[in-house]
Amino acid sequence: MKNLLLLTASIVAVNAAVPAFGADLAPQPVQSNAPQLSVAPAICDWTGYYMGIIGGWGSSHNCWEFAGVTPEGCHGTTAGTIGGQIGYRWQMFNVVYGVEGQGDWADFSGSNISTAFPSNINRTKTDAFGLLTGPIGYAFKTVLL
Repeated sequence: MKNLLLLTASIVAVNAAVPAFGADLAPQPVQSNAPQLSVAPAICDWTGYYMGIIGGWGSSHNCWEFAGVTPEGCHGTTAGTIGGQIGYRWQMFNVVYGVEGQGDWADFSGSNISTAFPSNINRTKTDAFGLLTGPIGYAFKTVLL
């Protein structure tokens, strides 16, 4: 029993006399010779819905023939157009696929007097037109061709 008491007293004395060096040290920064990684650039993805307003200028030229033999005359017209579009695109790697619908109001109208039958007037009128397309393109980051 005397040995156990002597052993316990010596352990307490050593712990009190010897400082704990490891606990007193601040954490040291880790130094590495490896190159620093740069921040990756933002990824541009063309996938998603879109809509827009469009406008433009157009022209029309029409000619007629009676039974493919007698010319009836020609006329042309020009006018502005305005409309809208809506669509959806899918991007797979750098290739972009899509579907788009477009509707435009127009005011193309024209007429001419028939050269074969002077009592007849040839008329054309386009009030509106629409398109349904399947665009395909190639993406270079923020540029879509």
